[in-house]
Amino acid sequence: MRAWMLGLFASLLIPFLPIQAHAAGGARVQVQTVTDLQRLGLLARRKRLPVMLVFAAEHCGYCELLENEILRPMLISGDYRNKVIIRKVMIDSGETLTDFDGTRISADRFAVRHDIFVTPTTLFVDHDGRELAKRMLGINTIEFYAGDVDKAIDRSLRMLRTRHKHASVPIARR
Repeated sequence: MRAWMLGLFASLLIPFLPIQAHAAGGARVQVQTVTDLQRLGLLARRKRLPVMLVFAAEHCGYCELLENEILRPMLISGDYRNKVIIRKVMIDSGETLTDFDGTRISADRFAVRHDIFVTPTTLFVDHDGRELAKRMLGINTIEFYAGDVDKAIDRSLRMLRTRHKHASVPIARR
């Protein structure tokens, strides 16, 4: 009886071992900090994907929570590779960014220009930096946040596809 139970336990555990190994290997995965939004925009245009920009700060506990519980697992899973490009903007880094239009701007001024007053704030934008879905301010309940992110990504993809579809349809002439 004991050997049977051990075999059952092993058969239930084995399917989860690759997931744990993958997750352990993904511990090194980090959300890339962006400094060249113009180059990012070109990538987004080429791939026809929205950009998920997370505005974060160095000593922001909620930013760390978001990265560890939502963003890194999204990257590790690979499920979002063909849905969204995920990057973060560190507003307190003191770095100068290249904006979507090629102009140079400090990270904190870029945040102010986009009305970012809370970290984390997540924007879903197109290749030109235009918002595609409702922005997400802070984190209320981490359990619901992932679902809200998925909805915003889906909406962003729909917006891009609609724009692309209308842009590629020739206008009838009379």
